[in-house]
Amino acid sequence: MSASVGRARARIGLLGNPGDLYGGNVLAATIDTFETVATVTDTVFYAPASFQPDVADLQRLAVARVAPSKGAIALGLTTDVPVQSGLSGSSAILLATLRALDTHLDLGLQPLEMAQIAWDIEREELGIVAGPQDRVIQALGGLKYMDFSDPDEIGTHESLDPDLLPPLLLAWPEEPGTPSGDVHRSVWERWSAGDSAVRQSIAGFAEIADTGRQALLDGDTTAFCDAVDANFDLRRMIFTLDDDQAALVTAARAAGAAAKFCGSGGAIVAVPRPGTDLDAVADALQPGASVCRRVRVSLAP
Repeated sequence: MSASVGRARARIGLLGNPGDLYGGNVLAATIDTFETVATVTDTVFYAPASFQPDVADLQRLAVARVAPSKGAIALGLTTDVPVQSGLSGSSAILLATLRALDTHLDLGLQPLEMAQIAWDIEREELGIVAGPQDRVIQALGGLKYMDFSDPDEIGTHESLDPDLLPPLLLAWPEEPGTPSGDVHRSVWERWSAGDSAVRQSIAGFAEIADTGRQALLDGDTTAFCDAVDANFDLRRMIFTLDDDQAALVTAARAAGAAAKFCGSGGAIVAVPRPGTDLDAVADALQPGASVCRRVRVSLAP
């Protein structure tokens, strides 16, 4: 029996993250480099199949949310998104699985419905401290400026032409990063308690995203790179950063690029400044990175 297939791309947070958790604005994109593929088939018994127990758990949670009584189905999954790389691998598993279930069972789910379901699962079932950015960009695809200040938690979204972006390099260290929920928890608790210093600092991420968006529209690569660096510098003021990951940012900057974390640790995105050779930045990153490659925006979610 043929399988129904659902796909989801990895994402990079370009600007504003992690401000989406705090009602801010962000700029993010899905990339063509990594893909998660989920399958759903009918079977005589319920047996989600997977190579990792935590992956199977995510798929079971997706089934429980949208198809708890739809009969016996088997689930499979393949992914090449690096573990704990800050590229939204767990959300990709949920979105790909929800797409496969939607196709197989004709559920009629809309993209933002799937984003909301994935976000709810991660917060309510897994206890992850996370904003909506990852699930929304992976549901919609492409390059998006997203405003989460509206009372509608899933936000408003503006599509931007990926050709506005300068070249992008992706790199990550040998060791996996810290789970994103763990990274955010202490700062979230301080923000929720009304810590004025944290609240004032967090508000700066939205301003950075706005500045970077306008820089793209104006074709001002230098201003966009300045925003990328400002995003990392602000993060470093608020969060405790992993030394190996921060070292990649330092190496990229020394080679003439702007750089920041793609998510909550692990991978970085480097943006060569005008006059800087892309290959020279890649060479500078190689000693501290397990992988370094150029990435492009994927219009497919």
